[in-house]
Amino acid sequence: MDIDINDNEVLCFFNFRSPYAYVGIKKALELNINPKFVPFCYVPKEILEAVTLNNPYKRDYLMEDCRRLFDELNIDLVNEIPADCNWPSVHAAWSEVNKEGKGLNFMLKIFEARFKKGLNVGDKSIITNICNEIEISPKLALSAMDNEDIDKDLKSLTKIMRELKVFGVPTFIYKKERFWGQDRLIYLKNILDKVN
Repeated sequence: MDIDINDNEVLCFFNFRSPYAYVGIKKALELNINPKFVPFCYVPKEILEAVTLNNPYKRDYLMEDCRRLFDELNIDLVNEIPADCNWPSVHAAWSEVNKEGKGLNFMLKIFEARFKKGLNVGDKSIITNICNEIEISPKLALSAMDNEDIDKDLKSLTKIMRELKVFGVPTFIYKKERFWGQDRLIYLKNILDKVN
């Protein structure tokens, strides 16, 4: 998967696993920042340990913190975030839907299903329902979930992650400058406003 690094464009690295990615993307859209989205579902091996959530205190804190953030955006957060699924397959489905111009719709529905409804977004019946809601063929997304070539493309994105030193989500990149986290968007917005 080739990602063209255009200095005049904002990139957003995201993962459907992360409630912070959901909050960051919602805030970016509210600020009229319309990035090019890049899945962060395969992690460069040198940072793999740093991004796993094995710390039980951190896991507990995540729910406290997300509840505050979701309340701020008037989003109901489920009491318990569903277990992990095969994230590359969900991102593969997104990448194919995105090629058809419905990536943002699909993305927001996946985030809503996971964090508002508590659904397992790796379940193909959930993917099918979302595709039907946004009026795109479920077959397109479902066939992508098991496609080895798409999976290889997603793995190839670790090269750009290394190049741009992306270590978590959401990470927004503008002119190779990194803005990590949903709370850094105001700095990015200020820079974009000066340019426009």
